[in-house]
Amino acid sequence: MRGDAALTARLVLRRDGLAGVVIAVGGMLAVVAATRPWYQAMAEVAMLGTQQARAVGVVHGLPSTAPGWVALVLGVVALALGVACALDRPPGSTRSVLVAVALGLVAAALYGWLGPAPELAAVAGREGRELLGLAERLPLGVGLEIEVRAAVGPWLTMIAAILVAGGILGAREL
Repeated sequence: MRGDAALTARLVLRRDGLAGVVIAVGGMLAVVAATRPWYQAMAEVAMLGTQQARAVGVVHGLPSTAPGWVALVLGVVALALGVACALDRPPGSTRSVLVAVALGLVAAALYGWLGPAPELAAVAGREGRELLGLAERLPLGVGLEIEVRAAVGPWLTMIAAILVAGGILGAREL
């Protein structure tokens, strides 16, 4: 058993093994990104020259968004292939699959940032409608804006794509 652990440690600590670990970490990060908020409704209040903002609702990547599902599936693929690379058992077409995974993660992150955001009612629900009604009755000099914007999910997905791409570049034999 001890010989197997030493062999595994030697496999993981060589250049291709470390590249596989980086790819696997990128895959895990993509899976985590799929469960984080992808969109949030932010209420910004401007009064007396100061501004404050707070989230009044969020949409998590799973089960609500298509890019969240894409990040989950591609993250699992990257995780499995990264572990296989780290243990010196990559399938034949690993490099091309990992390139497609990295590009897919980039596309999911870009869609999260630049694609159509969900409607305010879908993100904030009843609280968003109440705040919109309140915004019409505020006194002069007090402003309230509510908007839906991208949250942390696309950022984590882009970092995962960078890690997978970095692992691909670092590995000699894929």
